[in-house]
Amino acid sequence: MWQSVVCAAQGRGHSKNNLPCQDKVIAQHENGVHVIALADGAGSAKLSHFGAQCVVATTAQFLTDHFAECFTCTDGREVKRQLLETIRAALEQEASKHNCELRDLASTLLTVAVSDEHFILAHLGDGVVGYLDGSELKVASSPDNGEFSNETTFVTSQSALAALRLFKGELKNKCGFVLMSDGSEQSLYHKQSKSLSPALKTLMHLTCISAPEAMYQRVSTAISEILCAQTNDDCSLAILATDSASLPPLNELETKLRRDLLVIKDDPKAKRRLERMDTILEYAREPRTLKEISLAIQLKPKHTQKRIDKLMQLGFLVQQGERYQTYQAPQNEA
Repeated sequence: MWQSVVCAAQGRGHSKNNLPCQDKVIAQHENGVHVIALADGAGSAKLSHFGAQCVVATTAQFLTDHFAECFTCTDGREVKRQLLETIRAALEQEASKHNCELRDLASTLLTVAVSDEHFILAHLGDGVVGYLDGSELKVASSPDNGEFSNETTFVTSQSALAALRLFKGELKNKCGFVLMSDGSEQSLYHKQSKSLSPALKTLMHLTCISAPEAMYQRVSTAISEILCAQTNDDCSLAILATDSASLPPLNELETKLRRDLLVIKDDPKAKRRLERMDTILEYAREPRTLKEISLAIQLKPKHTQKRIDKLMQLGFLVQQGERYQTYQAPQNEA
């Protein structure tokens, strides 16, 4: 089943100047459609954080409500027109609420929606849309910065319809998608080669196999401590991924990859640590108490608790009252 993680963080420049985070993200699952959307509010627009939030919410609802019609429509320009008209209508209401001009709510738009074996992808402005095709990371849509790096097109721009990129197709081997704002782009996208950082594949993999709450904390920390350190801009990511041959369950991975995802140092004790972690995860497929897990790995409860806490922090173990159970990703549509 498709799972998602979305996160946005205030950049150093905005924090220093006491400005709100203008990046907004959303994940939504309705009507058998999974959507992620990201909007980067224009720095020149004083209320763009409100506009960006309106844009992602409106886009997600539009695609979950109209995915089938959008996918089967043979006129791509008409699909883009309907999407932009829906967004602009929502922005006009937002502008009325804040007593401002439409341009004060300007933002970019990046979104991906999947349903059954199909996908729809749309991109307007800067930022990057990427995907995992089998085991290979690829760029679906690169930044649109016009003639200058600090210029781009917004949903409120007169040229938005012409500039909006729309892609539709069959998923086939596509098992992961990523959206990133231009702030995150500086760390995760290589402009010269138009390639994506391998770290994104790891994040897609973790999105599939770890508990959503723990995954959000990991991404949030990575954005705040790593991505934001490379730029003054806000940074945001939205990931949508599903289990596949390229993104298999933890217990099906080779030793090194499993050890890496479990964050186990490669030292003389690594083999024993990995064996204990593997035993905990296998034994806890059914809910187990601390005492039961301690007996299973032949370790004192206080030392066992440290390993349990680590697995919970990584999102591979979840707590149910006084018992712990290995996290199992949903397999069927809700």
